[in-house]
Amino acid sequence: MRNRSFRTAAVILALLTLLTVPAAALGEGAQQPYTSYTYWTDIGETRKAVYSRPMYETGRVLGAADLGVNALSAIQDLCTDSKGNLYLLDKASRIVVLDSGYHLLRELRQFTAADGAPVTFDGARSLYVHSDGTLFQGDTDHAQVLHADAQGKVLETYGLPDSPLIPDDFQFRPLRAVMDSHGYLYVLSDGSYYGALLYAPDGSFTGFYGANKVTTGIASTLRNVLDRMFPNNARKSASARSLPYCFVDLTIDAEDFVYTATGKTDTYDRTGQIKKLNPGAGKNILGSEDVNFTDDAFNTTHENGKPFEQDIIGLAVSPDGYLYCLDGQFGRVFLYDSDCRMLTAFGGGMQAGVQDGSFRAACALTLNGRDVVVGDSAANTLTVFTPTAFGAQVLSLIDLTAQGEYLQAKAGWQDVLSQDRNFQPAYSGLARASLTEGDYKTAMELSKAGYDRETYQLAFELQRKDNLRSHFWLIFLGAIVLIGAVAALLIVSMRRRVTIIRSPALRLMLTTPLHPINSFADIKEKGAGSIPLCLVLLLLFYVTAVLQVLCGGFLFTHYDPAGFNSVWVLVRSVGLVVLWIISNWMICTLLQGKGKMREICIVTCYSLTPMIVERLLRLVLTNALLPNEAIFLGTLDAIALFYTLLLISIGLIRIHDFGLGRFLGTSALSIGWVAVLVFLLVLIGMLLQQLGGFLLTVFTELIS
Repeated sequence: MRNRSFRTAAVILALLTLLTVPAAALGEGAQQPYTSYTYWTDIGETRKAVYSRPMYETGRVLGAADLGVNALSAIQDLCTDSKGNLYLLDKASRIVVLDSGYHLLRELRQFTAADGAPVTFDGARSLYVHSDGTLFQGDTDHAQVLHADAQGKVLETYGLPDSPLIPDDFQFRPLRAVMDSHGYLYVLSDGSYYGALLYAPDGSFTGFYGANKVTTGIASTLRNVLDRMFPNNARKSASARSLPYCFVDLTIDAEDFVYTATGKTDTYDRTGQIKKLNPGAGKNILGSEDVNFTDDAFNTTHENGKPFEQDIIGLAVSPDGYLYCLDGQFGRVFLYDSDCRMLTAFGGGMQAGVQDGSFRAACALTLNGRDVVVGDSAANTLTVFTPTAFGAQVLSLIDLTAQGEYLQAKAGWQDVLSQDRNFQPAYSGLARASLTEGDYKTAMELSKAGYDRETYQLAFELQRKDNLRSHFWLIFLGAIVLIGAVAALLIVSMRRRVTIIRSPALRLMLTTPLHPINSFADIKEKGAGSIPLCLVLLLLFYVTAVLQVLCGGFLFTHYDPAGFNSVWVLVRSVGLVVLWIISNWMICTLLQGKGKMREICIVTCYSLTPMIVERLLRLVLTNALLPNEAIFLGTLDAIALFYTLLLISIGLIRIHDFGLGRFLGTSALSIGWVAVLVFLLVLIGMLLQQLGGFLLTVFTELIS
């Protein structure tokens, strides 16, 4: 008894001790006020958010006292130089310079003009340190860019260029200035949708560089049409959207590639916010036009009835090509690799953060080695995010994989997967390693698990070559035997008039696509056809629709297994066929059509045979061919659909005894009535749902 009591007391003491242990001691990222996550891509039509092991954690939060300076007015910008020193731009005309360990080196309170006069920069909003150690400051309120040396002596001043390329109403409000290795200066002006202003090494203006383009889609086109048809003041004021979105930040790498960031955009245009522009041409070479660099629309929240959406305000690029973008609304930092794959998201606060790692007004982002430093202009603090052990391992493995060292990274990727099964790039890394080792089957399995279709295609092609090389004679003999058996069967049946299919109903169904006129005449005049066979065809129509999604070749299908709904497939396939049969019978009965419900059903179902055969054929081909070898599949789909519609047309004309004009009219009315029936069914479903909710509420109130 004494031992049992002692063990019970020990367990209670251990639990109390566990509750008092700091959260950081319980695991990486456990103390963070946010949840790290990433997105899986190439699964279905939309990407899928999943939890991921934290790659970054809050290292330090530094205020003015921690930096050894007087109180900050409002942090405007952050940047680092080639030596690892960090520069903080304060609104009160002050630059605080820190070393790589965040210790104070010096302060600059003002610049000095060539004549020795002091130059304040209380209106500056950005700071950039060139590779030669000189400073470029975007003095927004004074409409100038100041170029000064490390001691603050102004070397050059860039103002609004005097050029016919500058519009008359252009307002020069420099937000950001960066210079490449050849001395070309890129200046980003607030509100400029023309792109960045480009200055030559001699200071002359050469033109605008890399403007965004106006994107148009179906939704935006329809809105424009409606706005022109039904104009009002609100729509007229919104017509300014025909201009491209403005850049909000830009940076430059060691190879003179300019990276730009676009901030808050329209819901329909929330892609391509980050671009990598090549020198001179200004063409985006990042392949980011279809990439959303923030969260999806469903993560949009509301505050006091107003939309609270993502808004990129800062961009930083590491020397090895990692992209870090800062969302000012939610206070999140998104990390992408050079292939635009999202690795993780960290930070938060939604402009009300009080915990370390969250923000009230995230305003600036810079990199200090692997550290990510974020400035908060409301709290006037610097938050230093440092890589976790997991994050450092991932970054090093991605570098190895990018260099083609797949085998060297294999053990590391295996360790990453043991820590986080949700990390999608790990599957690609292991698949590449297996591909290098010649284990194509394992490479296919891993790339399929990670939805890496590029690696899967390479492994599939090589595996198929091996299979053909190993089993060529077996495949060849099998094909010869199959062709010979089919030919012999046809010859015997034709010479001896042997009936292979003895059931008249089954024979009629199978010969309908080959002899539609005779078959539909038998259905109308002799009452031929079978309703049970119609049900079988509808079942096959549904099953092939499901198999086309679930069992089609991995390279040809995009669906999310967790979101697949076979009932919805049933509604879209069999449901529409049934609604067509009902609506055509109703319309044609009113317009003196002679076809009966049974005949319409048989004609429609028998006409589905080409689509069923095409789906089965496609199921085989997509599992045997590569995408570049199956360009004819789209044509095959179109032919099957056209043949099915042709059979339905011939059959309905025959059983209703219609001319072509009346057939087209009744078909159009039937399609319209299908839409009405769908609307009514949806409406009834909504009413039943509301009635069920009301009855449940009443029942809950009665029993409570």
